[in-house]
Amino acid sequence: MKILLTGAGGFLGKQITRSLLMAGQNDLRLHFRSRAPAGLIESLQKEFPQARLETAGANLIARGSFDAMLEGVDCVIHAAAGMKGAAADMFANTVMGSRNVFEACGRVGTKRIVLISSFAVYKTDAMKPGDTLGEDTPIEPVGVDKGPYGYAKTRQEHMFLDFARQHGFETVILRPGVIYGPGGGALSPRVGLKAMGLFASLGNGALLPLTYVENCADAVARAAVHAPSGSAFAVVDDQIPTCRQYLDGYLKNVQKMRVVTLPFSAFLWVSGKLVAYNKKSKGQMPAVFTPYVVKSMYTPIRYSNDGLKKIGWTQRVPTPEGLSRTYAWLKAQLPR
Repeated sequence: MKILLTGAGGFLGKQITRSLLMAGQNDLRLHFRSRAPAGLIESLQKEFPQARLETAGANLIARGSFDAMLEGVDCVIHAAAGMKGAAADMFANTVMGSRNVFEACGRVGTKRIVLISSFAVYKTDAMKPGDTLGEDTPIEPVGVDKGPYGYAKTRQEHMFLDFARQHGFETVILRPGVIYGPGGGALSPRVGLKAMGLFASLGNGALLPLTYVENCADAVARAAVHAPSGSAFAVVDDQIPTCRQYLDGYLKNVQKMRVVTLPFSAFLWVSGKLVAYNKKSKGQMPAVFTPYVVKSMYTPIRYSNDGLKKIGWTQRVPTPEGLSRTYAWLKAQLPR
Protein backbone atom coordinates (compact mmCIF):
# COMPACT_ATOMS: atom_id res chain seq x y z
CA MET A 1 0.00 0.00 0.00
CA LYS A 2 1.37 3.41 -0.98
CA ILE A 3 0.78 5.99 1.75
CA LEU A 4 1.01 9.77 1.53
CA LEU A 5 1.63 11.59 4.81
CA THR A 6 0.94 15.33 4.88
CA GLY A 7 2.79 17.41 7.44
CA ALA A 8 5.66 14.91 7.54
CA GLY A 9 8.08 17.51 8.91
CA GLY A 10 6.01 18.30 11.99
CA PHE A 11 6.43 17.19 15.59
CA LEU A 12 3.99 14.29 15.14
CA GLY A 13 4.53 13.81 11.41
CA LYS A 14 8.19 12.83 11.77
CA GLN A 15 7.25 10.15 14.28
CA ILE A 16 4.35 8.85 12.16
CA THR A 17 6.85 8.20 9.38
CA ARG A 18 9.03 6.10 11.70
CA SER A 19 6.03 4.23 13.11
CA LEU A 20 4.82 3.36 9.60
CA LEU A 21 8.26 2.08 8.65
CA MET A 22 8.54 0.11 11.89
CA ALA A 23 5.15 -1.45 11.07
CA GLY A 24 6.44 -2.62 7.68
CA GLN A 25 4.86 0.08 5.51
CA ASN A 26 7.80 0.76 3.20
CA ASP A 27 6.21 2.69 0.31
CA LEU A 28 5.81 6.25 1.57
CA ARG A 29 5.41 9.65 -0.01
CA LEU A 30 6.18 12.39 2.49
CA HIS A 31 4.70 15.87 2.10
CA PHE A 32 6.53 18.98 3.32
CA ARG A 33 5.46 22.59 2.91
CA SER A 34 8.71 23.35 1.10
CA ARG A 35 11.42 20.75 1.69
CA ALA A 36 12.32 18.02 4.17
CA PRO A 37 14.29 19.04 7.28
CA ALA A 38 18.01 18.62 6.74
CA GLY A 39 19.15 15.05 7.18
CA LEU A 40 15.71 13.59 7.86
CA ILE A 41 15.35 11.45 4.73
CA GLU A 42 18.98 10.33 4.83
CA SER A 43 18.59 9.26 8.46
CA LEU A 44 15.39 7.33 7.75
CA GLN A 45 16.88 5.67 4.68
CA LYS A 46 19.89 4.54 6.68
CA GLU A 47 17.70 3.11 9.45
CA PHE A 48 15.22 1.52 7.02
CA PRO A 49 17.24 0.64 3.88
CA GLN A 50 14.34 -1.31 2.38
CA ALA A 51 12.06 1.76 2.41
CA ARG A 52 10.93 3.55 -0.74
CA LEU A 53 10.74 7.17 0.38
CA GLU A 54 9.53 9.93 -1.92
CA THR A 55 9.17 13.59 -0.99
CA ALA A 56 6.69 16.15 -2.23
CA GLY A 57 6.73 19.88 -1.52
CA ALA A 58 3.40 21.71 -1.63
CA ASN A 59 1.59 24.58 0.01
CA LEU A 60 -1.79 23.06 0.80
CA ILE A 61 -3.40 26.50 0.75
CA ALA A 62 -2.71 26.68 -3.01
CA ARG A 63 -5.97 25.14 -4.21
CA GLY A 64 -5.78 22.67 -7.06
CA SER A 65 -2.00 22.71 -7.35
CA PHE A 66 -0.97 19.33 -5.98
CA ASP A 67 -3.04 16.61 -7.66
CA ALA A 68 0.19 15.00 -8.86
CA MET A 69 1.22 14.50 -5.24
CA LEU A 70 -1.76 12.17 -4.82
CA GLU A 71 -1.29 10.10 -7.98
CA GLY A 72 -0.81 6.40 -7.25
CA VAL A 73 -1.54 6.82 -3.54
CA ASP A 74 -3.80 4.28 -1.82
CA CYS A 75 -4.05 5.97 1.57
CA VAL A 76 -3.59 9.57 2.73
CA ILE A 77 -2.72 10.32 6.35
CA HIS A 78 -3.60 13.99 6.75
CA ALA A 79 -1.60 15.36 9.67
CA ALA A 80 -0.87 18.88 8.38
CA ALA A 81 -2.73 21.60 10.30
CA GLY A 82 -2.35 25.08 11.73
CA MET A 83 -1.30 24.79 15.36
CA LYS A 84 -0.56 28.39 16.27
CA GLY A 85 -0.75 31.97 15.09
CA ALA A 86 -3.69 34.27 14.49
CA ALA A 87 -7.16 32.78 14.32
CA ALA A 88 -7.40 33.49 10.58
CA ASP A 89 -4.08 31.74 9.90
CA MET A 90 -5.08 28.75 12.00
CA PHE A 91 -8.40 28.46 10.15
CA ALA A 92 -6.74 28.80 6.74
CA ASN A 93 -4.02 26.24 7.40
CA THR A 94 -6.38 23.73 9.01
CA VAL A 95 -9.71 24.12 7.25
CA MET A 96 -8.90 25.59 3.85
CA GLY A 97 -5.81 23.42 3.45
CA SER A 98 -7.82 20.32 4.36
CA ARG A 99 -10.58 21.26 1.92
CA ASN A 100 -8.01 21.43 -0.84
CA VAL A 101 -6.61 18.03 0.10
CA PHE A 102 -10.04 16.38 0.22
CA GLU A 103 -11.07 17.96 -3.10
CA ALA A 104 -7.90 16.67 -4.75
CA CYS A 105 -8.44 13.20 -3.26
CA GLY A 106 -11.89 13.20 -4.81
CA ARG A 107 -10.52 14.17 -8.21
CA VAL A 108 -7.83 11.50 -8.32
CA GLY A 109 -9.92 8.77 -6.67
CA THR A 110 -8.07 8.24 -3.38
CA LYS A 111 -9.48 5.20 -1.61
CA ARG A 112 -8.71 5.83 2.08
CA ILE A 113 -8.05 8.93 4.21
CA VAL A 114 -6.88 8.99 7.81
CA LEU A 115 -7.50 12.34 9.53
CA ILE A 116 -5.52 13.49 12.55
CA SER A 117 -8.09 15.46 14.52
CA SER A 118 -7.95 16.49 18.20
CA PHE A 119 -9.49 16.06 21.64
CA ALA A 120 -10.62 19.66 21.13
CA VAL A 121 -13.55 18.47 18.98
CA TYR A 122 -15.20 16.47 21.77
CA LYS A 123 -18.32 17.99 23.33
CA THR A 124 -17.43 17.72 27.00
CA ASP A 125 -19.10 20.76 28.62
CA ALA A 126 -21.94 18.65 30.05
CA MET A 127 -19.73 15.84 31.37
CA LYS A 128 -19.69 15.34 35.13
CA PRO A 129 -16.66 14.61 37.33
CA GLY A 130 -15.75 10.94 36.94
CA ASP A 131 -17.42 10.51 33.53
CA THR A 132 -15.35 8.77 30.83
CA LEU A 133 -14.43 10.26 27.48
CA GLY A 134 -13.99 7.68 24.72
CA GLU A 135 -14.86 6.87 21.13
CA ASP A 136 -18.60 7.21 21.81
CA THR A 137 -18.32 10.77 23.15
CA PRO A 138 -20.04 13.10 20.65
CA ILE A 139 -18.17 15.90 18.95
CA GLU A 140 -19.05 19.58 18.91
CA PRO A 141 -21.71 20.57 16.34
CA VAL A 142 -19.82 23.80 15.57
CA GLY A 143 -17.01 24.28 18.09
CA VAL A 144 -16.84 28.06 17.92
CA ASP A 145 -17.05 28.30 21.72
CA LYS A 146 -13.84 26.24 22.04
CA GLY A 147 -11.67 29.03 20.65
CA PRO A 148 -9.85 29.32 17.29
CA TYR A 149 -8.06 25.95 17.41
CA GLY A 150 -11.09 23.98 18.63
CA TYR A 151 -13.31 25.64 16.04
CA ALA A 152 -10.87 24.95 13.20
CA LYS A 153 -10.47 21.27 14.11
CA THR A 154 -14.23 20.80 14.55
CA ARG A 155 -14.93 22.43 11.19
CA GLN A 156 -12.21 20.29 9.61
CA GLU A 157 -13.72 17.05 10.91
CA HIS A 158 -17.29 17.85 9.84
CA MET A 159 -16.02 18.89 6.41
CA PHE A 160 -14.03 15.65 6.13
CA LEU A 161 -17.16 13.57 6.71
CA ASP A 162 -19.08 15.67 4.16
CA PHE A 163 -16.42 14.98 1.52
CA ALA A 164 -16.40 11.27 2.45
CA ARG A 165 -20.14 11.02 1.86
CA GLN A 166 -19.71 12.78 -1.47
CA HIS A 167 -16.74 10.77 -2.76
CA GLY A 168 -17.01 7.46 -0.91
CA PHE A 169 -13.64 7.59 0.86
CA GLU A 170 -12.84 5.06 3.53
CA THR A 171 -12.43 7.18 6.66
CA VAL A 172 -10.48 6.80 9.89
CA ILE A 173 -10.21 9.59 12.48
CA LEU A 174 -7.74 9.83 15.35
CA ARG A 175 -8.30 12.42 18.07
CA PRO A 176 -5.13 12.79 20.16
CA GLY A 177 -5.12 14.33 23.60
CA VAL A 178 -2.07 16.33 24.68
CA ILE A 179 0.83 15.13 22.52
CA TYR A 180 4.11 15.50 24.38
CA GLY A 181 7.75 14.51 24.18
CA PRO A 182 11.16 15.94 23.19
CA GLY A 183 10.58 18.62 20.59
CA GLY A 184 7.10 19.44 21.85
CA GLY A 185 5.65 22.04 24.18
CA ALA A 186 6.32 22.31 27.88
CA LEU A 187 3.07 23.07 29.67
CA SER A 188 -0.36 22.50 28.15
CA PRO A 189 -3.07 25.09 28.92
CA ARG A 190 -4.84 22.20 30.63
CA VAL A 191 -2.11 22.35 33.27
CA GLY A 192 -2.18 26.14 33.60
CA LEU A 193 -0.90 29.43 32.26
CA LYS A 194 2.13 31.61 32.91
CA ALA A 195 1.58 35.34 33.32
CA MET A 196 3.23 38.24 35.13
CA GLY A 197 5.95 36.07 36.59
CA LEU A 198 3.50 33.57 38.07
CA PHE A 199 2.17 30.23 36.92
CA ALA A 200 -1.55 29.73 37.49
CA SER A 201 -2.23 26.05 38.17
CA LEU A 202 -5.65 25.39 36.62
CA GLY A 203 -6.08 21.67 35.95
CA ASN A 204 -4.93 20.55 39.41
CA GLY A 205 -6.51 17.17 40.22
CA ALA A 206 -7.98 16.57 36.76
CA LEU A 207 -6.27 13.87 34.70
CA LEU A 208 -4.04 15.22 31.94
CA PRO A 209 -4.85 13.27 28.71
CA LEU A 210 -1.26 12.77 27.61
CA THR A 211 -0.08 10.73 24.66
CA TYR A 212 3.67 10.45 24.14
CA VAL A 213 4.51 11.40 20.56
CA GLU A 214 5.85 7.94 19.66
CA ASN A 215 2.81 6.22 21.16
CA CYS A 216 0.48 8.58 19.29
CA ALA A 217 2.35 7.92 16.04
CA ASP A 218 2.07 4.15 16.61
CA ALA A 219 -1.69 4.58 17.02
CA VAL A 220 -1.88 6.46 13.71
CA ALA A 221 0.16 3.81 11.89
CA ARG A 222 -1.89 0.97 13.37
CA ALA A 223 -5.23 2.58 12.58
CA ALA A 224 -4.18 3.58 9.06
CA VAL A 225 -3.66 -0.06 8.13
CA HIS A 226 -5.96 -2.04 10.41
CA ALA A 227 -8.93 0.12 11.45
CA PRO A 228 -12.26 -0.44 9.66
CA SER A 229 -13.68 2.45 7.67
CA GLY A 230 -15.82 4.74 9.77
CA SER A 231 -13.69 4.31 12.89
CA ALA A 232 -12.79 7.17 15.22
CA PHE A 233 -10.37 6.84 18.12
CA ALA A 234 -9.54 8.80 21.24
CA VAL A 235 -5.74 8.70 21.51
CA VAL A 236 -4.47 8.78 25.08
CA ASP A 237 -1.86 6.78 26.99
CA ASP A 238 -2.27 4.52 30.01
CA GLN A 239 -1.45 5.59 33.58
CA ILE A 240 -1.62 9.29 32.85
CA PRO A 241 -0.86 11.80 35.64
CA THR A 242 -3.07 14.54 36.96
CA CYS A 243 -2.33 18.07 35.82
CA ARG A 244 -0.84 18.86 39.22
CA GLN A 245 1.36 15.76 39.16
CA TYR A 246 2.70 16.78 35.75
CA LEU A 247 3.33 20.32 37.03
CA ASP A 248 5.09 19.04 40.14
CA GLY A 249 7.34 16.91 37.93
CA TYR A 250 8.11 19.94 35.81
CA LEU A 251 8.94 22.06 38.87
CA LYS A 252 11.22 19.35 40.24
CA ASN A 253 12.98 18.30 37.03
CA VAL A 254 12.93 21.34 34.73
CA GLN A 255 12.66 24.67 36.54
CA LYS A 256 11.14 26.31 39.59
CA MET A 257 8.26 28.75 39.22
CA ARG A 258 6.04 30.72 41.53
CA VAL A 259 2.72 28.86 41.41
CA VAL A 260 -0.74 30.12 42.29
CA THR A 261 -3.44 27.45 42.46
CA LEU A 262 -6.92 28.33 41.23
CA PRO A 263 -9.49 25.69 42.26
CA PHE A 264 -12.05 24.59 39.67
CA SER A 265 -14.99 26.28 41.45
CA ALA A 266 -13.12 29.57 41.70
CA PHE A 267 -11.96 29.30 38.08
CA LEU A 268 -15.55 28.78 36.95
CA TRP A 269 -16.67 31.85 38.94
CA VAL A 270 -13.87 33.99 37.50
CA SER A 271 -14.73 32.90 33.96
CA GLY A 272 -18.32 34.05 34.45
CA LYS A 273 -17.08 37.47 35.61
CA LEU A 274 -14.79 37.69 32.56
CA VAL A 275 -17.72 37.09 30.24
CA ALA A 276 -19.82 39.70 32.06
CA TYR A 277 -17.03 42.28 31.84
CA ASN A 278 -16.43 41.43 28.18
CA LYS A 279 -20.04 42.33 27.45
CA LYS A 280 -19.94 45.45 29.63
CA SER A 281 -16.75 46.71 27.95
CA LYS A 282 -18.16 45.85 24.51
CA GLY A 283 -15.32 43.47 23.79
CA GLN A 284 -12.44 45.65 24.99
CA MET A 285 -11.61 43.07 27.64
CA PRO A 286 -11.47 39.66 25.89
CA ALA A 287 -13.13 36.71 27.63
CA VAL A 288 -10.19 34.32 27.25
CA PHE A 289 -11.88 31.77 29.50
CA THR A 290 -15.65 31.30 29.43
CA PRO A 291 -17.66 28.96 31.67
CA TYR A 292 -18.11 26.77 28.57
CA VAL A 293 -14.36 26.46 28.06
CA VAL A 294 -13.68 25.88 31.76
CA LYS A 295 -16.28 23.10 31.95
CA SER A 296 -15.06 21.58 28.67
CA MET A 297 -11.34 21.54 29.53
CA TYR A 298 -11.02 21.35 33.29
CA THR A 299 -13.82 19.10 34.61
CA PRO A 300 -12.04 16.09 36.18
CA ILE A 301 -13.09 13.25 33.87
CA ARG A 302 -11.54 9.94 32.87
CA TYR A 303 -10.28 8.84 29.46
CA SER A 304 -10.52 5.55 27.56
CA ASN A 305 -8.28 4.15 24.82
CA ASP A 306 -10.15 0.84 24.53
CA GLY A 307 -10.88 1.40 20.83
CA LEU A 308 -7.20 1.51 19.97
CA LYS A 309 -6.47 -1.60 21.99
CA LYS A 310 -9.17 -3.48 20.09
CA ILE A 311 -7.22 -2.96 16.84
CA GLY A 312 -3.97 -4.12 18.42
CA TRP A 313 -2.34 -0.89 19.60
CA THR A 314 -0.20 -1.08 22.71
CA GLN A 315 1.69 1.69 24.48
CA ARG A 316 5.33 1.33 23.47
CA VAL A 317 6.82 4.03 25.72
CA PRO A 318 5.58 3.79 29.33
CA THR A 319 4.33 7.06 30.78
CA PRO A 320 7.07 7.37 33.47
CA GLU A 321 9.73 6.97 30.77
CA GLY A 322 7.98 9.45 28.48
CA LEU A 323 7.81 12.01 31.26
CA SER A 324 11.47 11.46 32.17
CA ARG A 325 12.60 11.95 28.57
CA THR A 326 10.43 15.04 28.18
CA TYR A 327 11.56 16.74 31.37
CA ALA A 328 15.22 16.05 30.51
CA TRP A 329 14.80 17.55 27.03
CA LEU A 330 12.94 20.60 28.34
CA LYS A 331 15.64 21.24 30.94
CA ALA A 332 18.31 21.06 28.24
CA GLN A 333 16.54 23.83 26.30
CA LEU A 334 16.75 26.32 29.16
CA PRO A 335 19.30 29.14 28.74
CA ARG A 336 22.49 28.51 30.69
